[in-house]
Amino acid sequence: MSISFKDNPKEALALYERDGYFVEQSVFTAPECAEIIDAGMKLPGIMAGDHRPAMHPHRQSSIFLDVMRDRRIVDTMRLLVGGRPNGLQTEFFYGKPDVKGFARHQDNFFVEAPGDAFASAWIALVDVGPNNGGLIGYPGSHNEGRLPVRKLNLGDIQGQDPNANNEETVLPSQYMEIDLLVPRGSIAYLHSYFVHGSHTNKTSDLRFALLCTYIREGASFRPGQYAQREAVAV
Repeated sequence: MSISFKDNPKEALALYERDGYFVEQSVFTAPECAEIIDAGMKLPGIMAGDHRPAMHPHRQSSIFLDVMRDRRIVDTMRLLVGGRPNGLQTEFFYGKPDVKGFARHQDNFFVEAPGDAFASAWIALVDVGPNNGGLIGYPGSHNEGRLPVRKLNLGDIQGQDPNANNEETVLPSQYMEIDLLVPRGSIAYLHSYFVHGSHTNKTSDLRFALLCTYIREGASFRPGQYAQREAVAV
């Protein structure tokens, strides 16, 4: 039997703490994923032809707030952030073909929370791998804590988050790059300092995913000028 937070929480947490990430298989069903995608395709931006990730869809549709509050995620987040979690941010990704993926980064570079109080749940709504914009990760990199960055100055990339390629994490050479394979309905749980990025989608289809981030109740964080994060009771 494969290890999961549902059935083997101690073993799954140990792997998460070792590697900085853990892929929980088959959390959401295919119909649930289809319902979330349908809601994403009705958000104002995409209806206007804008394929940039939609920031905070939970403020626009109850479906996304329901996902953020889903016990299947929240119960795991209680382990990952070491206490009662609050929701912090959602982002719906369309993954338009041929749009450059995210540069190598640490989520906590943007949030500036205590390192053990913040974590991310990246939910694949279709099968996601290296050909369609899948995640790239560096196991163990979270043990470095906050790493320096270098500016990229690539400018605004149409169809992408405006912060996706402003800078990249400077990573020590001993960390090996891997592809995170995240099947539909599965969740990649990411430590606040886990270094990761994403491939360009080389297929002809959109690559749908939903990001939900969480912070331990009472912990400090940076709201952000663009993200404008606010804690949400879950």
